[in-house]
Amino acid sequence: MPNVALIAGPLVDLSSAAAVLAEATGLQVISPGNVCREHVQLRTPLGEQMNRYMQTGHLIPDELTTKAIADALAAVDGGWLLCNYPRRIVQAELLAQSGHAPDTVIELVLTKDELDFMVRRRIERQIELDPQQAERGNELLLMHSHYQENYQEQIEPLRDYYRTRGMLWTASGSGDHEDMAAKLLPITADLRKQARFRR
Repeated sequence: MPNVALIAGPLVDLSSAAAVLAEATGLQVISPGNVCREHVQLRTPLGEQMNRYMQTGHLIPDELTTKAIADALAAVDGGWLLCNYPRRIVQAELLAQSGHAPDTVIELVLTKDELDFMVRRRIERQIELDPQQAERGNELLLMHSHYQENYQEQIEPLRDYYRTRGMLWTASGSGDHEDMAAKLLPITADLRKQARFRR
């Protein structure tokens, strides 16, 4: 079975895409957030180290996060689907050094029109829930714009890293569960062919 990393920017419904891929391929979904939270809740040695950083308001170092993820991937019996990780080259390199580099990376992307539509819809929902947010409309638009700029700056080097290795696929990140299935199932068929070819 192939090992797949699924990444996407803000506003993309990764959970639907992961569910489609997992259902079609039998891959086990691994969520870095869930892995880290479990370590903290169980007070494992890794969890205690993570918690110290969190308690002081610092980001958990990539080395700790990747160690926790690598341990979770090692425990998978079969192929895995890693959601929204890695996000930077250093994380990709740490995964590779741990012996758990993905075979394939799929990035879900949005066109500018799709992104603009989803941003407007998100802001409209925020205003419906809290009408006082209406006066912050322009500020909210600017905030979403910054999120996207930061994502593109962060992810482009990672794209190049995997693209040069022939590992990067892209698919549209818009649509419902059925739309996701229509876009991702052809990729899963190719992944299965590649996995059979490696045997």
